[in-house]
Amino acid sequence: MMLVAGCTNIPKRQTNLPSIVFPYQWVGNIDKVGFNEPSGICWHSNRKTLFVVGDEGDVCEIKTDGILIKQKRLRFRSADFEGITHNPLTGLLYIAVEGTESIIEINPETFEVLREFFLPRTVEGKTVMKSGGQGIEALTFVSNPIHPEGGIFYIANQASSLTNKSDISAVFKVEIPLRSKTKRPRILDYFIPGIIDLSGLHYDPITGHIFIISDTYNIILEYSPDYRLLSEFAFPGDNQEGITVDDAGFMYIAQDSGGIVKLKWIRNE
Repeated sequence: MMLVAGCTNIPKRQTNLPSIVFPYQWVGNIDKVGFNEPSGICWHSNRKTLFVVGDEGDVCEIKTDGILIKQKRLRFRSADFEGITHNPLTGLLYIAVEGTESIIEINPETFEVLREFFLPRTVEGKTVMKSGGQGIEALTFVSNPIHPEGGIFYIANQASSLTNKSDISAVFKVEIPLRSKTKRPRILDYFIPGIIDLSGLHYDPITGHIFIISDTYNIILEYSPDYRLLSEFAFPGDNQEGITVDDAGFMYIAQDSGGIVKLKWIRNE
């Protein structure tokens, strides 16, 4: 499959979807609280817990067996939360807010909103995330202690078309001023997987690879840091909108239709 970085020449998707299933062992649905429309999930490497967000502004912290630790509904703007990640250097959480195309920073202990960062909609003067589109749907953080901001984000724009050059189905590499005070968020680069409905992202710190899921096609794509497609699998679950992996190799899938699926990821040796 052709990849495009830093441009809007959108490749056509292959017509044949993968028939090989992602390698896993089924554990089960661990949702013990009936969480409302789970749309994002992240493993917190410092707290050893999971954080989940929902479409109506719900945020909760749960144990890896699904037992609830705490839950809160945030009354923040549209509160259409579509993804969550964390910075292991600070422990702070970051939530993607669809519609405003912003990232909010919250305290994992209190769920207090600390800051909000609005994403640019243009690259080199050209609109790539139009206002009123489907908006950002997922994000993941890549920690780097020597980076001026402590790392960068990958953010997925969810689009239903591969031909609209002003609202592209792409993964953006974004720098946000987490440490500095005078800078603004900026898009450093992006790549286009050539498929619609990018619904979840996960950065794997072991390999440095980026995983993307599409709930329309029930697939998971694996990319290298230079945006080369490495693998492509049929993916389990239904309406998959969030993905994360803990330090024991268990994968968790947040399903917008309900449920948090837990799998044991069988990595290739």
